[in-house]
Amino acid sequence: MKIALKEAFETAALTLGSAVLFAGFFHFNGWLFASLSYAESINWVFLPAGFRIVLVLILGLPGATGIMLGTWYLDQGSLDSQPWLVLLTGVVSGFTPFAVMKVLAKGQQTARLLQGITTQSLLNFTLIFAAASAVTHQLLWLVMDRADVNIWVDVWPMFIGDAIGSLLMLYAFKLLLSQMKIKAL
Repeated sequence: MKIALKEAFETAALTLGSAVLFAGFFHFNGWLFASLSYAESINWVFLPAGFRIVLVLILGLPGATGIMLGTWYLDQGSLDSQPWLVLLTGVVSGFTPFAVMKVLAKGQQTARLLQGITTQSLLNFTLIFAAASAVTHQLLWLVMDRADVNIWVDVWPMFIGDAIGSLLMLYAFKLLLSQMKIKAL
């Protein structure tokens, strides 16, 4: 019983930590790239998209759930105050990268997937994720009748913003990891 309680606490901590980090990066992105906003919720550079990839690849389900919770927190006062739109946008935001990872993993365990990841497979994942994220967000907003949605136009800036933001974040993490000195045990 103690192990189950410990696992539940760790999962809750990872989930809440993911939510806080995602919301923090969202605000940082808004501050840093305010002049590169295309429309509400669509940016030409969207760093949190890269953070979505990192959280989902490293944490899996707790990362996806944290992104969903962070999105709910961020969207609670916006999106035309439609509760269903806020709810579903959070689900799309958190679980699109998780679904892409599961499809591309083809049944492999996440740890095994990460061990064999190459630069090319990470680039493929990033571009497929950016496309899936842009399309699912735009389709949801179209179906839910969000104001001022033009799916054929808005999907492209969202795709570009997610792709650029993801690539910037992933290369920043790569640089950070290369600078860290890891001692052999």
